[in-house]
Amino acid sequence: MISVKNLVKVYDNNEPAVKGVSFDINKGEIVGLLGPNGAGKTTIMKMITCYMNPTGGEIFVDGKNTLDDQIYIKNLIGYLPEHTPQYEDMTVYEYLYFTCEVRSIKKEDIVPSIKKMVKLTSLEKVVTKKISQLSKGFRKRVGLASVLIHDPKILILDEPTSGLDPNQIITFRKILRRLSEKKTIILSTHILSEIEAICERVIIIKSGKIVANDTIQNLIAKNSNEQYIDFCIEASNLIEVENALLNVKGAWKIEFEKKNGTNIFKFKALTLKDSNFEENLRNFVNEKNWKLTYLEKNNANLEEIFLKLAGEEEENG
Repeated sequence: MISVKNLVKVYDNNEPAVKGVSFDINKGEIVGLLGPNGAGKTTIMKMITCYMNPTGGEIFVDGKNTLDDQIYIKNLIGYLPEHTPQYEDMTVYEYLYFTCEVRSIKKEDIVPSIKKMVKLTSLEKVVTKKISQLSKGFRKRVGLASVLIHDPKILILDEPTSGLDPNQIITFRKILRRLSEKKTIILSTHILSEIEAICERVIIIKSGKIVANDTIQNLIAKNSNEQYIDFCIEASNLIEVENALLNVKGAWKIEFEKKNGTNIFKFKALTLKDSNFEENLRNFVNEKNWKLTYLEKNNANLEEIFLKLAGEEEENG
């Protein structure tokens, strides 16, 4: 369905934002596109949707080249960017009607199409309201309805739940699960639990290059020697503890998670299972006259594997 070959994108003679990326997505697949800010995810999606052209390489969608058959490809795709522009003075119904007209949907099919999308995205309560009156969650649903109104075969979603509260995320996730039964979907999000719940495969991008392209199960199996250790330290000063933990050997990443009390700080350490980190940590805490109040080992999941493979980088595309 989608074939990307040696894709390159350069902005204004800078270092390429995308560097020779290649992958295939089959019909009916649900693929998570992961990477830190600036990795090149959004740039790749924009090139697949014909929003911008590649500097080098080729993209084929349903056998058509994005440089030669853009109208055909755009009709196949529903693209929901992270920030979806909408006409706020229109009601939801008016906006969806307008979208149908832009998409050249037959007049006799417009009302049935709107009714179908309103039901699918649970917009019944707000269909007569102006978009300016809607919460962010409902606006996201309106955006999703608008990109589905022409019944595309491919759905590309860029951070679809960004800024939503937990209840809105759950609602949106249910909608995506229903859609996943009939669509080829590319989903980009920083919420890895969404990827694990919805996607069959992940493509992880770092600095414009692919660092992993596999099923979630295979990625976890390949990294079976990885683990994370949750631990809590009781001490008087968080900054002092954070800085001091940098000297504890045996973990390739230690990060603060939250306070568990006035002077109890929870951390996560990413290590190998045969690492001596736990012993080093206990000795270090004793030397500092702190108290280790909790420690638990867990097998690495997608989040830890992502942190290992992708890390963090500056935002540029």
